[in-house]
Amino acid sequence: MRKVLVSGMVLLALAGPGMAQTVERHERLIACYKQVKVPAKYKVSKVLIKAAERKYLKRNGRIELVEYPAIYREDREKVADEYLLMQQIPCN
Repeated sequence: MRKVLVSGMVLLALAGPGMAQTVERHERLIACYKQVKVPAKYKVSKVLIKAAERKYLKRNGRIELVEYPAIYREDREKVADEYLLMQQIPCN
């Protein structure tokens, strides 16, 4: 009787992990993904504040022609909000 009981316990111990695997095998891995944050998009336009100009300056005993670059201001207008994107990755 004791031999039957011990062999039954051994069979249950061996069958336990196998039964758990059969339950998990009902699902199938199709793809893997990661979340990627896509930043907001803006429309940028330049507004001229001061045009470029050239001036003659008297320095160091000579006359120099100096150029000053144009000055711009950037106006930003939001076109699209930021969002999360599901990007497919390898499932290794």
